[in-house]
Amino acid sequence: MMRRMIYTARDTGERFFEKGLSHSRQEKVLLRIYPEETRQKILGFGGAFTDTAAMALFHMNKDMQESALNAYFNSETGLSYNMGRVPIGCCDFSTIEYSHAEVPEDKELSFFSIEQDKRGIIPLIREAKRIIEKSSSKEELLLYALPWSPPGWMKTNGQMNWGGRLCQEYYETMAAYLIKFIEAYEKEEIQIWGIAAQNEPIEIQRWASCEYSGEEEKIFLKNYLIPALEKSGFQDRKILCWECNKDFMRERAEEILSDQQLAQKVFGVAFHWYSGDYFEELERTHCKYPEIQLLATECCVVMPENLKEWSVGERYAHDMIGDFNNWTCAWMDWNLFLDRHSGPQIAGNPCAAPIILDEKKQEMILMSSYYYIGHFSRYIKRGARNLRTATDEEAAMKGLECCAFLNPDGEMAVVMMNTSEEGMEGCVQAGEGMFWVELGAHSIGTILI
Repeated sequence: MMRRMIYTARDTGERFFEKGLSHSRQEKVLLRIYPEETRQKILGFGGAFTDTAAMALFHMNKDMQESALNAYFNSETGLSYNMGRVPIGCCDFSTIEYSHAEVPEDKELSFFSIEQDKRGIIPLIREAKRIIEKSSSKEELLLYALPWSPPGWMKTNGQMNWGGRLCQEYYETMAAYLIKFIEAYEKEEIQIWGIAAQNEPIEIQRWASCEYSGEEEKIFLKNYLIPALEKSGFQDRKILCWECNKDFMRERAEEILSDQQLAQKVFGVAFHWYSGDYFEELERTHCKYPEIQLLATECCVVMPENLKEWSVGERYAHDMIGDFNNWTCAWMDWNLFLDRHSGPQIAGNPCAAPIILDEKKQEMILMSSYYYIGHFSRYIKRGARNLRTATDEEAAMKGLECCAFLNPDGEMAVVMMNTSEEGMEGCVQAGEGMFWVELGAHSIGTILI
């Protein structure tokens, strides 16, 4: 049995460092893996192609742009990203406020335009696809799109910001607006894989936002968006709902998926991490709707004073392990790139990204989150199956967190994180095999068997 460990640790300077693993018969078992008990199939990993991310990247010189793109999308040297989230119109991480239909009362959408996207988002997507296509995986980049707000003239408050609701008289126009977006991107030779009605439909933000109740989202999906997709020949596009935090996701899922006809056409429930762990809500949602996929589609942290802050990476991995152990099939970060001032953006939202680009120094800063994400995205392949695991209770209390996957080629990928101030060592038992593992303080390792 061939086995190796890819290792990253806070205190040693090791980053994606490869180590060998020794066979062991020791009795102290940190983790048991049950290869015969497969669970959900993994779709992939990625981040958001925002207007801000594009502009942050294109402010760098050509060599640095190439390095930054490879850091995410190269399957040999980068994070092997193969998914992406695309705002429809502006969001908080845009460089200007805009929609794709700026002419009021243009119900026919005669003046629909994606010109702003052609300046940043579309070139960024093309560059990402170029990197993927020249690397060994050559996987399809699955792009998932959704609005932060309809055009302001379609809303009760007459503006894109500060919430408001989509006026009932514009439900059909809004569905057509989303179809126009898919069509416009296809003309640019970019296919949209999935779509949702609205980002964070219960949040009223100072930036682009819009409120939908569960009933309103259900009506819009069932009576307007899905018929429009089918009429346009886009019935194969994946429909996602909710797109907000885990704490209320089961409640929203029940409001929408209780309609059995609609439930047959909804692919998944998308969620964010900002309310806290709530892993039990993922488990409960899966148990009630086992055919519906669960997708983590946004997370980020406030920009820390110290860009090398190690706890950021541990927070990411904690969430990813908990999500994957509770039926999540895909995981996407927020902005791919930001500058040192969380921009360039219109909202003044002080977020961080795993790759920070310093325009003045023309340098790329990899936060600890970059490495921790990579311990999953580099080694867990599309089509992998999550495996049931059991972590030693004492070790878990001390800070050991684990998950495991069976890749399509038969290789097993096991992620183990130690968040404690002390090293840990012991056995991992995978089926009949057993081997010895050492994890230093504040470290993460991916074991490949």
